[in-house]
Amino acid sequence: MKQWETGVDIAIRKAIEAGEFNNLPGEGQPLDLNMNPYTPAEMQLAYKIMKQNGIAPDWIVSGKTLTAKLDSWQSRLAAAHKTYVKTNNVVTWLTAKDKLGEDAEKLNKEVIAFNLKLPPGVPHRPLLNLRIAIERLSAGK
Repeated sequence: MKQWETGVDIAIRKAIEAGEFNNLPGEGQPLDLNMNPYTPAEMQLAYKIMKQNGIAPDWIVSGKTLTAKLDSWQSRLAAAHKTYVKTNNVVTWLTAKDKLGEDAEKLNKEVIAFNLKLPPGVPHRPLLNLRIAIERLSAGK
């Protein structure tokens, strides 16, 4: 017996040696990897039909659209910050920052609505925070 084996390891090894795992239902059959174990049982058939027809759940489609909008906002912020650092034009920077702040508020409403649609277990999207995003850019992160 190996010293690193736990009690569970020992019990499983003994059960295998005793043949307790022989002739189980499905033995020798390929696994059905098309079924998602995280999908609720009552939704398995619906998701399977959607997948076969190239349709994604609404929250996935909405998530892709939201990701594109968030990436665009981040790119606009980075470009405005880069221009400010290069030119030191405070008026242009403040104007861009105001517009980005307004857009962040609108996007945060979309993020909240999106997060409410997510099924349990799927991580929520974080809200935009202009101040923190600018601090990260300034710090070079």
